[in-house]
Amino acid sequence: MTYRGIAKGRMIELEEVLPYSDGQAISVSIAPLDLHSQTSTAAAIRKAMHEPPHLKWIDVDQLEEAIVQGKLPVRQGSVFDE
Repeated sequence: MTYRGIAKGRMIELEEVLPYSDGQAISVSIAPLDLHSQTSTAAAIRKAMHEPPHLKWIDVDQLEEAIVQGKLPVRQGSVFDE
């Protein structure tokens, strides 16, 4: 299991409650959280944009066409209307 927390001296305040009862002995491994490696950060998105594969406009056009072809018709009625 991996939990995020904040170090406060000799204590670590976790964002979530642990699934153990109070007083339960546990093993803990500590590593600093690298915020720049998170996949949802703006820095990670910019980095991914500059890494291969580098797309050509034809690739984007083909993707958009595949999306259009894969769309299903919208059904206005409800299954309960029958």
